[in-house]
Amino acid sequence: MRPSLCALALMAGCAAKPGVCDLNSDCPHGYYCESTQCKRDCIVSNIDCPTGFFCDAIGKCEAGNGDGGVTDDLAGADFSGADLSSGLDANPALEQELDLCATDGDCASPLVCRAMYKSGASRCTRLCTSTANCLSGERCLTDALSTQTCIGEDTGRTCTMANDCNYACLTNQQYCTAPCSGGADCPNGWGCMTVASQNVCVKLEAACTAASAAACIAPAACDTSAALLVGGCTSVCTTAADCPQRAAGLAPWTCDAGGICRRPADVYGPLGQGATPAQYACNAQSTVVNLCNDAQHINFGQFTVPAAPSVNCGSGTATAGSAGDACVDSCRYQGGCAFSYACTAVGSIGSNRIGLCLPSLGPGEVGAHCTADSDCAFGYCNRSTSLCTRDCTFDGVCPSGSTCVATGGPTVEGFAFKRCQ
Repeated sequence: MRPSLCALALMAGCAAKPGVCDLNSDCPHGYYCESTQCKRDCIVSNIDCPTGFFCDAIGKCEAGNGDGGVTDDLAGADFSGADLSSGLDANPALEQELDLCATDGDCASPLVCRAMYKSGASRCTRLCTSTANCLSGERCLTDALSTQTCIGEDTGRTCTMANDCNYACLTNQQYCTAPCSGGADCPNGWGCMTVASQNVCVKLEAACTAASAAACIAPAACDTSAALLVGGCTSVCTTAADCPQRAAGLAPWTCDAGGICRRPADVYGPLGQGATPAQYACNAQSTVVNLCNDAQHINFGQFTVPAAPSVNCGSGTATAGSAGDACVDSCRYQGGCAFSYACTAVGSIGSNRIGLCLPSLGPGEVGAHCTADSDCAFGYCNRSTSLCTRDCTFDGVCPSGSTCVATGGPTVEGFAFKRCQ
């Protein structure tokens, strides 16, 4: 029987608050202590504070002119001579990796402050020579200052021109893409294909017909093979490694003799990550199946797997699932997830834990109160504590005020599962 999220044991773990305090000095730089908890209200004065106020050194909006950003007595310091091969600056007054920042001077050397995506939040991040140097959910790309740095994954973000994206925009399909050497470098649901002489990630989780394949990248275009109940985009391949990569334990995509990526037998449609409501139909055996591109579905808000609706197998149209029922992709840490989702290992197949692409980029930093993953910057709301956390299994890195801790239970991709707490 095919593995399905219907059989997954969805797991939430424990996380502690990022900073229990008695004094402001107990908190990380840029935070203040209130009711025994470290808090921060602002970072950039003219964005986060009302007119006539500025953001002070402990992250509070104070009346006055200020200096237009977080006060830092090392702001503007020259780090051009820093030894980039050494560890982080030991000065506790500076922000650490993944911490929010306004300028390079806010970050401990050799970290720099960069927007994770165009017009997005800036965080302290590292210089790099390849994506292998970066954290989960990041890519090594040339930033706006012509520096190779680890910045966020924005593959799939809507765009109309290259300047909308961290790397490039496929303008006909209007989404951002990223360089790749194989499907493992792309989010699940995306293949790696040569476009305009560059190997980039192309979106395959999109519906199409033989007559209308505008969502697809030629020459492979639309897959209308009999195994699919709804046609879906596909791509050319040399081997299956060029095709989308699902979580370990799920049946893989294949590269057929004609050099075309084909979906596994448990997939019947192309509906992409986050598509809601999920759609259902009957397969050739009159079994009700969902039409999600990874065959997985979930209610992100309730964190449950909804029951399939009643379906008339004689109907020529799909049947919508319940309110909130959405398609969700499994993921591997290397490829991660498309823009605005994070790969978090909260699902399992048999005795193995797998990653799921959960909504991210919410306002909640690690330790902030949450009720859903979408509340959290790193796409992980710990239901046991109602606090935002981060899956740090892949890289072992947590923002200031939290630590990457193994929590026991099944491993994921051969590694002990860890989260920030």
